[in-house]
Amino acid sequence: MHATVRQMLLAVVTVALITLSGECRAATVETGKVTLTKDTTWEGDIVITGDVHVPEGVTLFITPGTTVRFRKIAPDGDRNLFGVESPYYPQAEIIVTGRLVAKGTTERPILFTSAEVNHEPADWGSLNFLGSKGNVVEHCRIEYAYNGVHSHGGQVLVKDSTFVKNAVAISVKKEDAAVGTPGFGIPADITVTGNLIEDNKGGINVRISKAKITSNTIRGNKFFGIWIKGKCDGEISRNEITANQKGIFFYKAGGMIIKDNNIFGNIDYNLAIADEQGKDIPAAGNWFGMTDRSKIEELIFDGKADPSLARIIVAPFLTERVGDAGR
Repeated sequence: MHATVRQMLLAVVTVALITLSGECRAATVETGKVTLTKDTTWEGDIVITGDVHVPEGVTLFITPGTTVRFRKIAPDGDRNLFGVESPYYPQAEIIVTGRLVAKGTTERPILFTSAEVNHEPADWGSLNFLGSKGNVVEHCRIEYAYNGVHSHGGQVLVKDSTFVKNAVAISVKKEDAAVGTPGFGIPADITVTGNLIEDNKGGINVRISKAKITSNTIRGNKFFGIWIKGKCDGEISRNEITANQKGIFFYKAGGMIIKDNNIFGNIDYNLAIADEQGKDIPAAGNWFGMTDRSKIEELIFDGKADPSLARIIVAPFLTERVGDAGR
C-alpha cells in the first residue's frame, strides 16, 4: 500500500513539473485545402498544408500563444483552393472573405511562420484579406511569408505586431485586374499602428487605397520602408523610418498626409519619387536627422535631381526629433 501511495505521489509531482516547465502542450493539428463551414477557434500548434478559406459569414479566431506554421506546397500541386493567379498565391495561405481575429497579448503573441527546417521569405503566401471587414491582427509575429498581410478591398487593423523576413511585410491595394474576384474594384482600408517592420525585402506597400500608418518602427528593409502608388487617402505619421534602401517611395502618388515622422539614415534616399510622378508631394513637418537644408535635399530624389519629375516639398521641416515617433 505504501508503494502504491508513493507511485501516486510521484505521478502527481511529475505532471506538475511537466506543466511548470512548459512541456505540456496542445497536440499539433494539421489542416489545409479546406473551407471553414462555421466559426472556428485555433489554439496550440497549427500546421497548414494547403490553402485555408474563411468564407463570408464565418470568423476564424486565433488565441494568444498559438503558433501557425505553413508547409511549402508545390505551385503545380493540388493544395490551392482557387488557383495561383492574383489575388491568390502559389504558396499556402489563409484566404479571408469572412473575418479573421488574431489577437495575441504582449506575453503570449501569436506566431505565423514557416514549417520548413531551412526557412526563407515566401515559404508561405499571406494572411490574404479579400473584400472582408472587421479583421484584426494584433500582438502577432509574422515571418517568412510572401506578403505577411495582403488585402484587396479588405478592412484590417494591424497593431502591435512584428514583421520580419518576409518578401513584403504588408501589401494592400484596389484590385483592378482580376475581374470577379472577391474585393475587386474596392480600395483596401488598413490601419497599421505600433508595429516593428524590420529586415523584410519591402516594408509597407499601399496602392489606390486608404491607409493610416502611425507609430511604427520601419527599419532595415532591403528595398523600401513605405511605397505609395496612386491616389491614397490617409496619413503617415509618428513613424521612425530608417536604414531602408529608400525611406518612402512615391509612384503616381497623391492624397497622403505625411507629417511628424523621423525619416533619416536611409541608404539611397529618405524620400524618392519614380517616373510618371506628375504632382508634387507635400511632406513638410518631418525630421530628417539634420537641420542643414542642403544636406536634407541630398537625400531626396525628385525634380531637383531630374527636371522631368515633380518635387517633394519638405519645408518647413522639423528641427528636432519627434520624441514619441516609432513603436
